[in-house]
Amino acid sequence: MQAASNLRFEWVTDAARFAQLRAGWNALGVSAIHTVFLTYDWLSIWLEELAPHVELHVLTAWEGDRLVATLPLCADPTQDRGRRWAIMGVGTLTPNHLDIIAEPDILDAVRAQFAAKLLEERANWDVLELDKIPADSDTVEALTSAFGRAGLSTACSVSAVCPYADLPSTAEEYAAGRKKSIRKQIRGAVRWLEEKPGTRELTLADSVDAALGAQANLVRFHQARWKGKGYPGAFADPRVVGFHERMIAAAQEAGYLRMYSLVDENDVIAVSYNYRVGPTVQGYLSSFDERWSEASPGLTIRIGVINESIHDGAAQFDFLEGTESYKASWCTGQRENLRLTVFNRTFAGKAAQVRLAASEATVHVARAVLPEGVRERVVKAIARQHAEGQTDSTDS
Repeated sequence: MQAASNLRFEWVTDAARFAQLRAGWNALGVSAIHTVFLTYDWLSIWLEELAPHVELHVLTAWEGDRLVATLPLCADPTQDRGRRWAIMGVGTLTPNHLDIIAEPDILDAVRAQFAAKLLEERANWDVLELDKIPADSDTVEALTSAFGRAGLSTACSVSAVCPYADLPSTAEEYAAGRKKSIRKQIRGAVRWLEEKPGTRELTLADSVDAALGAQANLVRFHQARWKGKGYPGAFADPRVVGFHERMIAAAQEAGYLRMYSLVDENDVIAVSYNYRVGPTVQGYLSSFDERWSEASPGLTIRIGVINESIHDGAAQFDFLEGTESYKASWCTGQRENLRLTVFNRTFAGKAAQVRLAASEATVHVARAVLPEGVRERVVKAIARQHAEGQTDSTDS
């Protein structure tokens, strides 16, 4: 490979040119993409279904005619908050673990070069908001240093906590590492499945039609549950339903969808929607038919999917964003995602910096004075407002 300093850089700003990146993006992803939210399938379908109005600012690096690095950015011209560039896909779908995509041996050099390219473009942006970057990545530190040297102000905060479970080689080893009450639940779930062999089982969708059928059940269960609580649910917007239908079809055809259904005779009672990316299974969303609540279908399908992930040779199950208490019993650790915000020295950039400071002050007051039962709900609402209305995509 040529030295990273000899790479050719290109800004991709229109959908037609972005479409030409598919093959190179997919080839790069084999070694450089570790989350479904940076795959070409996810971003291209997001662009077409949910964000056809955005302006693309996709920074790419090439060795000859081979794509070796990219940072997929965009701007939403409908937002009256100045010229704000953000990573593609951030928002309603709640992505996690976003970062610069680059071949591993040039990643460090590319971080510095991409920072320089972003600085060259600062006449065209007021704010850079790079959200959901893994805290264990060097990207935030590298970019913060580069922008600081250029005299720009930055802010960094934790925007998501993502629990995960490192998976051993057998389901028995995983169960043995859980506390006593969880081991009891695992044994109970296994017994429940074995009570009616052949008619009570966990099934993996093996075709696009089967995957879309499971998705329809997932939407039905999820919406019934959340609408019953007075909330719109994650699938209230038909565009979101359309996005997932296309994404599920694409991922099933490509072989990295893991869509499971828990079945009792002819009844589907729970669905778990996951993706396999490299050695990791990412659990996007699950839900169950509340008429079967006494059978603990949510617990049973969770155990089944983790065990199937182990049998599939996965090294990790990523529960993605959310610190729900139940996850602690199933996980071995958690990782933080960060939001790096860079403020240009424009009026709109300085105004954004003031708004952020005011938002942080409001969070501080909320934590200090609100009752414990409502405190974190208010804090999360403030954070969602700042991050353009993101919603959790964990369990239903």
